[in-house]
Amino acid sequence: MSTSTDLPEQFRTRPGTPMIGPYSTNQMDDFYTALHRGEAKASGLMNLMQHLIVAERCAPGAKVLDVCCGRGLALPLLARYTPEIGQYVGLDISSDNLNQARERIAFLRETYGELFPIELVECDVAQPWPQLPAFDVALYTSALEHLPFELGARSLRSTAQALAPGGRLFLSTPQVFGPPPRPLQYRVHVYEWSREEVGQVVGEAGLVVEDVMGLLPPEPKVVADELTERYGPGAADWYRDLAARVPGALLDTVSAVSVPQTATELLYVCRRPA
Repeated sequence: MSTSTDLPEQFRTRPGTPMIGPYSTNQMDDFYTALHRGEAKASGLMNLMQHLIVAERCAPGAKVLDVCCGRGLALPLLARYTPEIGQYVGLDISSDNLNQARERIAFLRETYGELFPIELVECDVAQPWPQLPAFDVALYTSALEHLPFELGARSLRSTAQALAPGGRLFLSTPQVFGPPPRPLQYRVHVYEWSREEVGQVVGEAGLVVEDVMGLLPPEPKVVADELTERYGPGAADWYRDLAARVPGALLDTVSAVSVPQTATELLYVCRRPA
């Protein structure tokens, strides 16, 4: 497997970034720990919200695949809000991440007792996958940007193939603009995708993009301008009024949903046709 220094400049991670082969294994913010410390960051609340969105859309009996599941941050919300799912399978390349996920599972079992069936699989999602069942829901949240482009595209194709007909993929990743090579917005990333690149790759994988939501907003003026364009000047006035009253981290998390054209992080809801 190649190292990060064998890759073109736009694919390289920065010194100090956790690495396995050409991948960054830097984890999304643990919003549970942050909130326990009294710290409410927009990025952490974004992770909370996107997992809540998925949890609320999982039907009873659904088989759920978590691609690059990391420390299992989606599991507490699934256990709390959709305890009747049929199965959860988490894939991750890092044994350390999976060990932390197992600790989380043990805590959840102490809290809730019996959980839905859970399986954690250590594997490189850009390489051939082990034999798995067909899934109704797939999460691929805040991880695609930690792989080089072609390996990320390969992992998306495998995810699409793992979905049952009618199954849905919830994919989140930063939004960038213009052709590559592009400077990275975040130093821990390897490759950041444009909306056009995501649409092309998931389309070629056989998925249809049903919805695109913003997860992190641009500057407030840009938010107000897009709200005006989409909904009229009253929406921008409402946003400015909220900005004067609502804590920024909370407002950022909610307002970003309505500005997908300019948001700096997006959640794509994709479906495999029946």
